[in-house]
Amino acid sequence: MIEGIEITIYLNDESISFDLSPTQTEVVFKALGIQFNNTNNTISSFGDNSLKKHILPKINFLPVNEKAT
Repeated sequence: MIEGIEITIYLNDESISFDLSPTQTEVVFKALGIQFNNTNNTISSFGDNSLKKHILPKINFLPVNEKAT
């Protein structure tokens, strides 16, 4: 059973890592459509096109490469 996750953000030559609580992990997994199969230890998730079409509009968010300057 997944107890939590650690996120690492890479910034140029540096990185920042932090742990997510079980609740935060559940939210991230739900938002990304991540499902973990305990039988064969595989993970599936929404593809980029699905996220852009269904998830991003709901949270009023534009991908980094599409933000206005």
